Amino acid sequence: MSAQQPQSPLAAWRKPYQGMLRLWLYDLGSVSFLGTSMLGFVLGLTLLISGKTDVVSLVFAMSTVSAAASIAWQLNRLVATETSQLIPGYQANVLQQALTIAVAIISLQVLACVIFSAYDVIAQLWLAVAVGLGFVWLCLWRSHYFHLSFALFIAVPFLDELASRLSQWASLIIVAMLFYRVVGLCRQLRWNSDARVVYLNAVQMGWMWLPSIKGVAWVGKFERLFHPMNFFIGPVLTMMMLALPVIAIGLMLFSWLFDFNLAAMFLIAQLSVISCAIIHWSRIQRWRATETLFLLPCYSGLNGMKDAFFYSQYRFIAAMVFIVAGIGLLQFFFEPQFSLLFLVHLGLSTFWGCAIMLGTGAASRNSHQATAAMLVVLLHSIVVSMSFAALRDGDSITPWLLLDIPLTVVGVLALMWGKRQLWKHGITAP
Repeated sequence: MSAQQPQSPLAAWRKPYQGMLRLWLYDLGSVSFLGTSMLGFVLGLTLLISGKTDVVSLVFAMSTVSAAASIAWQLNRLVATETSQLIPGYQANVLQQALTIAVAIISLQVLACVIFSAYDVIAQLWLAVAVGLGFVWLCLWRSHYFHLSFALFIAVPFLDELASRLSQWASLIIVAMLFYRVVGLCRQLRWNSDARVVYLNAVQMGWMWLPSIKGVAWVGKFERLFHPMNFFIGPVLTMMMLALPVIAIGLMLFSWLFDFNLAAMFLIAQLSVISCAIIHWSRIQRWRATETLFLLPCYSGLNGMKDAFFYSQYRFIAAMVFIVAGIGLLQFFFEPQFSLLFLVHLGLSTFWGCAIMLGTGAASRNSHQATAAMLVVLLHSIVVSMSFAALRDGDSITPWLLLDIPLTVVGVLALMWGKRQLWKHGITAP
């Protein structure tokens, strides 16, 4: 009699999914992107139920690309671990789990659009799937391309314009071709020594990579304005701030030369809030460096360090508002419909978006709380995108200015609350 007992159909079906929750929800990189994807889906479903379908495509697209980033992260981790190929069936199980997550998220979004008759959202959704598959393909081809995961979120605001110029059948063909390429690379997975380097760098830098400028004196002086807030993230924060005007002006010139409507101001406003999220994400990942920061001879105890961190956040917010307002003023001279009232709204929304994000981020003590705080990015994105839609339709901006006033108060209170929560249990804990 054989020692092996035949498995029941239910046990055979569940076998590839054993340990799935531990693998996907307890890994820092995976749960950060996957949590953002889940929050995006829930928020998009809420908007569909309430009948506000204008920004559902944006939220669903962000949910889709976040899920793609989570899958790319797990595949990168798979090839970074030497033992993954030694465990029978481990790679196949992870790949099946990744496929299940992708199919589930896309199917739920398409089903929600069909139920609420939001068929226009589906066209942009397929473009988001194509962008996500393209990113997974790049990461499978070269692991270091995962550092460009922020480009996924930059691409989201432009999908609406691209969807109007590309037929849905063309999007489906692109998705099919990219899926075929991804499947081919998944069948050839093998250990990659560069993948572990990507893993360590990505965790510490918050999945953001930008080239560094060394030896420039004024850059060092600029960095000192935001110390000690930028202690954990390093020169990446300064490079992000310097890159924002360059990106904005480049997009404006591209739109002007090729008559292509790019939401440059919307993108810059979003990146300003995202940069605030990365600041405290890096602080949580490098919390052991807090002792080194505390030992620097510039603070009068822990309260002095908290005060310095608090005021550096205000300087950073002021700098971001100045950058957004300056770029908006430049666009005001080229686009007459971009009114000064809307410019004031954009500055105020940048202030409260950054303030709430920094306040909730300062109160976060682990990656799960930092991921939940990313909901502020979605909230800011919805408000700003709806105000842009009002500007485009010629509606009054006054309601949005009235909304900015209480949100600004909330932002100031969030900063004060975050200051009390930051290092509440001392420097030996996040």
